[in-house]
Amino acid sequence: MKLINTVLLLFLFFHGCSNNEYQVEKGVMTISKEQTQSWVRNFNPLAPGANARWPSIAGIYEPLFITNSMTSKVVPWLGESYKWKKENRVLIIKTRDNVRWSDGKPYSAYDVEFTFNLKKKFPALDGTGNWKYLKSVTAVDSNHVEFIFSRIYVPGFEVLAGQPIVPKHVWSNVDDPVKYTDPNPIGTGPFTEIVKFTNQVWELGKNPNYWQKGKPKINKLRFPAFLSNEQATLALIKGEVDWSGNFIPAIDRIFVSKDPEHNKYWFPKSGGSIFLYLNTTQAPFDNIDFRKAISMAIDRELITKVAMYDYTSPAHQTAISGSFLNYRLSTENINESWVGFHPKQSVEKIKSLGYKKNSSGYWEDSTGKEVQISIGIVSGWADWIRAGQIISKNLEDIGIRSRVKTQDFGAWFNDLQTGEFSGAIAWAESGANPFPMYEGLMASKNIKPVGEHAGTNWHRFGLSEVDSLVSVFEVTSDDIMKNKLIYRMQELFIKSAPAIPLFADPTWGVYSTKRFKNFPSEDNPYAQISPNKTPENLFILTEVEPK
Repeated sequence: MKLINTVLLLFLFFHGCSNNEYQVEKGVMTISKEQTQSWVRNFNPLAPGANARWPSIAGIYEPLFITNSMTSKVVPWLGESYKWKKENRVLIIKTRDNVRWSDGKPYSAYDVEFTFNLKKKFPALDGTGNWKYLKSVTAVDSNHVEFIFSRIYVPGFEVLAGQPIVPKHVWSNVDDPVKYTDPNPIGTGPFTEIVKFTNQVWELGKNPNYWQKGKPKINKLRFPAFLSNEQATLALIKGEVDWSGNFIPAIDRIFVSKDPEHNKYWFPKSGGSIFLYLNTTQAPFDNIDFRKAISMAIDRELITKVAMYDYTSPAHQTAISGSFLNYRLSTENINESWVGFHPKQSVEKIKSLGYKKNSSGYWEDSTGKEVQISIGIVSGWADWIRAGQIISKNLEDIGIRSRVKTQDFGAWFNDLQTGEFSGAIAWAESGANPFPMYEGLMASKNIKPVGEHAGTNWHRFGLSEVDSLVSVFEVTSDDIMKNKLIYRMQELFIKSAPAIPLFADPTWGVYSTKRFKNFPSEDNPYAQISPNKTPENLFILTEVEPK
């Protein structure tokens, strides 16, 4: 498959391209962020299932604050400042003055109050679980919002700060905000005007009332529909895309060499890992040793080399990478190695659990039920698909029937959130430290019944000790104590194998400086370059400018 895709790509490039240089209006940035057969006009930033078009959450609508992952600093946005009161049980946020919605109406603290209470009234909108720790959200006046917590939860600030705010004067007239597609959005963001919308391409124009004077400098955003990474890559090579979050194989040869002066990329590691999730509500994936057996059958070195083109590294036993290396347990404190490639040990472990091979050579349990795994992956995500194919082959080699199941993003993410899958490749929670990752992987308080949408813990796994550690972490501001808690979470992660880390999670950023300048880079790391990093992409949308 890899060879066919590469040959097809190169054939199309050398034999199917027009000699005419790609023409587009000056100041119009073409972006490849999502792979889809056709566009659906949905801009609801609160909708469950992540079905809203990019950049609804951060571009059309905006958050109160943005945590810059490159500097670990909190940057004021629609919120101007904040302070904790009453031993961290009350949070006061001062909202920014002189901000207007794109229809000219003033933005205020009452919009913030309305947004959070809308999530309370319609729990399906509260995918981040704000109302698990909030008691009330009230606008004290037009510039101050008071968040009263039902329990102390200091990490809640980062989640509350990132909430996109919607206009009360518009959304108060919406009967069902869960099903609402928000076809003509009214936002505070730099880009709010739907200039054009068809099944194959849509365009987003500037907000005429944007609060950052002189910004954005980009005139318009343009989004062609690309069905796969291969199509998006071809458009990049031909100079038809300015900014992308796509994976590109052999990027130096395929992309950079075509225009070394302008074609650039930057793949910083996020700090976490990409995981193979197994649904722990289903047998045999509810068994810790069976999950470890599956992990030991996976050749991560091969995945890194073949699927990821050595852009990243095999996952560490702790699942920690990149900027979080200082949080890792020391080697002498790690007593298991189930992330290593040990197929013989994998087979022995499965045997020890009482499984036997049937006449077809596949493992079955004591009732004669054959073990099968379907690995859900987004259609067009070629790197993950290749990784899934390697995993599937690894599992077939040890006697587990396996297949890769490709889906449109919406269907894939819905299955993940509702727990209606056996296996899937996906990311994990991220934040200023590894705490959100481990909480999302192991805290039982985040578990929801199969069929209900879960914002985290898609695999439905929980440990009571992790809940206790989380409770302490949530109320402390002592960095030494926080580190001790994260170390213990790592130990529990290694012991219980809640999900299977595959490789260090890189953030993909591919761009051309031919028409635009001031993208973040390794030399100018003012933000994560990937459009997938929301709401951090707002830094890029407001800083990049046409040449």
